Amino acid sequence: MKEVILPLLLLAFVGLTGSLRSTAGLFAHVRPGLLWQVQAPKPPSYPFDRYPAGKVYKGHPAPPKLVTAEHRGFRTVLRNGAKKGSNFAGHFTVVEWGCGSNCIAMAVVDAITGVVYDRDMPQMNDSGICGAQYKVTSTLFVVETSPTPNGDCEPEMYRWDGSHFVEVSEP
Repeated sequence: MKEVILPLLLLAFVGLTGSLRSTAGLFAHVRPGLLWQVQAPKPPSYPFDRYPAGKVYKGHPAPPKLVTAEHRGFRTVLRNGAKKGSNFAGHFTVVEWGCGSNCIAMAVVDAITGVVYDRDMPQMNDSGICGAQYKVTSTLFVVETSPTPNGDCEPEMYRWDGSHFVEVSEP
């Protein structure tokens, strides 16, 4: 990161001062290492460890069972997503796809049985979407949304019970 920032800052100061010599004079008054002390905000941490998933399935993922018309309508995205294998709650695969501006659709596919769960999914589209966080080692699923497109992201946490999401009330 330092390797990218320093040349960009150097170019910016050269543009402001008009010469490399003037820029060097500016940097002579800067404490060494100061340029590298600026850091991006640390992403929020969520209690994934409090919701362990148990054993992680590493076998070949089962193809999704497309039993409803809606499943068949999204067969390509469900099949391609399920092929990636477990990424959530031990042996499940969260499959996400876009459904228009500010819209994310999703389903959860059991990598062992191929059962597709797509009912009562957490609401992600009622406001600005910041994203979802989940881990293969945890049953915790976090949806981050914002009341406005450029606002701060607020989390809503859910626990996967093996067939649907249950809202978690802890902070």
